Amino acid sequence: MVRQIDLDQVQKVRVKSRRKKLLVALVIFSLLTAGAVLALSNLGFLQTLLTPVSFVARLVNPVELKEVDGRVNVLVLGVDTRNSGWSGLTDTILVGSISPLEGNPALVSIPRDFWVKIPPYGQGKINTAYNYGGGASTGNGREFDVQKGVEFSKAKIEEVLGIKIPYWVVVNFEGFKEIIDTLGGIEVCVERAFDDYSYPIPGREKARPLSSRYEHLHFDAGCQMMSGETALKYARSRMGTNGEGSDFARTRRQQKVIMAVKGKVLSLNLLFNPGKLNQLYKQLTAAVKTNASFGEVQRALELANRLGDISQVKDLVLDPDSGLVFHPNNSLFGGAYVLVPKGGDTYYTKIHQAVRTLLFGAEKETAPASGAKP
Repeated sequence: MVRQIDLDQVQKVRVKSRRKKLLVALVIFSLLTAGAVLALSNLGFLQTLLTPVSFVARLVNPVELKEVDGRVNVLVLGVDTRNSGWSGLTDTILVGSISPLEGNPALVSIPRDFWVKIPPYGQGKINTAYNYGGGASTGNGREFDVQKGVEFSKAKIEEVLGIKIPYWVVVNFEGFKEIIDTLGGIEVCVERAFDDYSYPIPGREKARPLSSRYEHLHFDAGCQMMSGETALKYARSRMGTNGEGSDFARTRRQQKVIMAVKGKVLSLNLLFNPGKLNQLYKQLTAAVKTNASFGEVQRALELANRLGDISQVKDLVLDPDSGLVFHPNNSLFGGAYVLVPKGGDTYYTKIHQAVRTLLFGAEKETAPASGAKP
């Protein structure tokens, strides 16, 4: 069942302020909710007093996180849509994993251009699977079904990576524009200056001359305040210079925006501004959907508080530099830029081994993936 993030309840969770454990909490919570729920988790005492029934229920009925081979796996899909709905291409595909006993957080990124078979719809880029599953690309005329879209896409992602993923989060980046403006802007540290001379202007897709369809974006290097509009352009830019034109660079920028939003909310004392708190609540619940319950989110925070320090997060990006995929001749795919696994589109053995090495170490790299615990 799809759940809007229940921030009325999440506000009851109290997060410890110690820096080391906060880092762990942010990692786990970002995996479960893409940073949106944690934003209001420091309002616990007030909300607990207001909702004692829910508080008692949590004490009586503790929730355990679903594990796969001793790890909690979460799929985060970023939908880059210009409309108000939830259909769109999932141009951010990220799988996060962490061990409740040992920590060892890890991230796996799948490029949007990864080419897969999508039965019964033929073949295509993996970022289209969500739309097919939810009904937007099938012409059935029905309202887009987020849960079906995620489950259809998730099944393909599980096939590629060779692991089961019990939890999922969908983030609609269009919704973050209003959130950022409500917060008064966010600070984003731009790693390197870049220009984008081909950023599309909404509503001018068929304008003439062709040059009038685009605007020129420029970002200087360094930390800077961004409005919602600017932050969204920074996250969406596809044709940036200076190494910022790749799908992987774009994914990193989107992650920066999400983390900046979370950091800004945590820095505000929203208890003394109920109007802004209510507005932010509505915007956050409109921008994020997940199948994780409040109890599971709370359990993740409790787990984070028990864990120690994290020096770094291990990661794997399925790009040509990984040695696992390559860019084939464009003529074979209608001229589109795609990535395919070495050995063919149905041979994911090397990817499976690389993922399991990342999660468990070399000694378990060939072990078969198992299902989630009930």
